[in-house]
Amino acid sequence: MKNHKLIVSQSLIRSYRASIQDELQKHAYNFVLCDPGLPDHPIVYASDGFLEMTGYSRDEVLGRNCRFLQGRDTDKRAIVEIREAIREERDCQIKILNYTKAGKPFWNLFHLAPVFSQQDGRVVHFVGVQLPISSKLAARKDGHLTGLELSFDELEFEEHFDNPSCKNYHLSEEDKQRAFAAVKAVLQELANSSCKGVSSMRSKSFSEGVIPPGFVATSLLLALTRIPHSFVLTDPHLPDMPIVHASLEFLELTGYTREEVIGRNCRFLQGPDTDLAPIEELRSSISEGQTCTVRILNYRKNKEPFWNSLHISPVRNSSGKVAYYAGIQVAVSHSSEEDEGRARMQQLGTLGAIKVAVRSIQTGAVLRKSKTIS
Repeated sequence: MKNHKLIVSQSLIRSYRASIQDELQKHAYNFVLCDPGLPDHPIVYASDGFLEMTGYSRDEVLGRNCRFLQGRDTDKRAIVEIREAIREERDCQIKILNYTKAGKPFWNLFHLAPVFSQQDGRVVHFVGVQLPISSKLAARKDGHLTGLELSFDELEFEEHFDNPSCKNYHLSEEDKQRAFAAVKAVLQELANSSCKGVSSMRSKSFSEGVIPPGFVATSLLLALTRIPHSFVLTDPHLPDMPIVHASLEFLELTGYTREEVIGRNCRFLQGPDTDLAPIEELRSSISEGQTCTVRILNYRKNKEPFWNSLHISPVRNSSGKVAYYAGIQVAVSHSSEEDEGRARMQQLGTLGAIKVAVRSIQTGAVLRKSKTIS
């Protein structure tokens, strides 16, 4: 995707001080940060330890989903557990078989943890810490040496990372605590370097069911980022009906960043030559709870005008109540029936995908306790 690398590189800057990467490099753990707000939940930071452990370079890792570490014998149950934890925005600890760039399998204790915004409760990143499990540990666990204490240099000399003794090794409470300590250290660094406030836990009011206005759950966010078209979701229950989600394609079309868009009414796209007639038509349709399609002259951030075929529609949740309004944009020429037909087909397909995503998500999702699969 155009500008994908740039968007990935900006993920950390949005939430943390410019020095965050230098601060994270002080930690010797093997870990990554992933952004659920970007398509396919890509890695936006990878530690030196992670790169050494897997054999990949930083350029080969950033912007990719972590599934490239999976292989033929990776347990599907572990993969499902990770996906469920992400959807439910909770911690999880699992033992999983991954593969290096060279194709060599290795067992590791993986701990996933969400990083919550203190402002609106959404998940801004996930931390994933990987601690390799040594077959030396599994063969001679005597209370004095643990595989999680071994350096990766020592592990490199093992001929078989997928040693059966590792597969059958049962994680002790001490192992789990070491993994938790590593995650806690990274989370603390993120909190210390945060510009807007992040935490490993949501506010008490959130956990008691008080959902902040404009909140978009990770489970919905992951579904929305898979829709490859320009669109926004606005919240009709908030004053001035602000944007609560904007697709990457919308940001590319308009030239704005996500921070410049979220929380604003869509009128910022209007300019000196925008006709008032389609604006009134949009307002009337919204007040009546109806769908509407207009051709409107909008403006990019650089003041460049473009003709926008804009389709708006209410989007209902699983209980049948209007949860959002979707606004789907397609750049068209000033007057072309062919463009209009193409735009209409794209808008209907995009709207259908949005409705499926919203209806499939239970509102006020219950967060479960973290799980451990050993």
